[in-house]
Amino acid sequence: MSAGIVDIATAKPGRTIANDHFESIGLTDEWIRRRTGIVSRSWLPDDAPLVEVAAEACAPIVSRMTDPLSVGALIVASTTSEQRLPGVAQKVAHLAGLGPSVLTFDMNAACCGFVYGLISGLALCDAGQARSVLVCAVEAMSRMIDRTDEKTAFLFADGCATVLLENRAEFTGFCQVAGCDGTQDGLIREKDAGGVHLDGAQVFVHAVRRMSESAQYLFDHGPAPTVLVGHQANTRILEQVRGITAHLGVRFVNRIANVANTSAASIPLAFAEELDTGSLPTAGRLGAVTYGAGEAWGGVSVDYRVPDATNP
Repeated sequence: MSAGIVDIATAKPGRTIANDHFESIGLTDEWIRRRTGIVSRSWLPDDAPLVEVAAEACAPIVSRMTDPLSVGALIVASTTSEQRLPGVAQKVAHLAGLGPSVLTFDMNAACCGFVYGLISGLALCDAGQARSVLVCAVEAMSRMIDRTDEKTAFLFADGCATVLLENRAEFTGFCQVAGCDGTQDGLIREKDAGGVHLDGAQVFVHAVRRMSESAQYLFDHGPAPTVLVGHQANTRILEQVRGITAHLGVRFVNRIANVANTSAASIPLAFAEELDTGSLPTAGRLGAVTYGAGEAWGGVSVDYRVPDATNP
């Protein structure tokens, strides 16, 4: 018996920001689509508490559980939490209807947050330390960016997705790989004056290489994933990874058009969109690969069997 994903829920409250929003800083819809593949993105209201958004993506899963008290841990991955003390995970647990006997903690691993949270949650389940674990990735990247910066303002988006992990007899063990190189921490960083600095050319090269290598590792060291979801950074990175991993014969997900770069939340949001539209079967094996600030990278492959969103 091993742990896998047994449910998923999302939240993208707020307004949809189309590309023409950025005409005021000299960018056209055609230019943004050609460079990034992004058509629109969701931005939260500036006054929307992130804990409420996270709870909105956790509560439906909790309500569907026969025994919510079986949740032994809640991991909340976010780069954009409004507060340092206390963390947000405890409040999210309360708002989502979890009991008091639950391990809760925040995780900041930038764009790697969901994958690293998934690895941690799966390890807790497999070790018998938790009957089930919620992994929630929530971001409000629109609050971190400089909205007048023509290099980055159009890239980022807000949203949240949560998965439930449980042990099932039909699941096989998960496989993971991760790494970091602190000498490259300047490639993606928060600017002193606010906003996000991206060394675009170098990030492109590093992201393609690290995600492609992580995908190959997952195929070489465990059951082959049936679907591969990369961090939704931009379409040029995704399509390069798709080409390099084409020999693996796996369905590759590119949902950047209406998800944009939601940092930690991008992989589960893209995965959920594939499931919601019926583009993926409700059971299979997810391969998730990511790259982000730090620099950090990694991947995880895990079995999933989730409710059919198209036929509730």
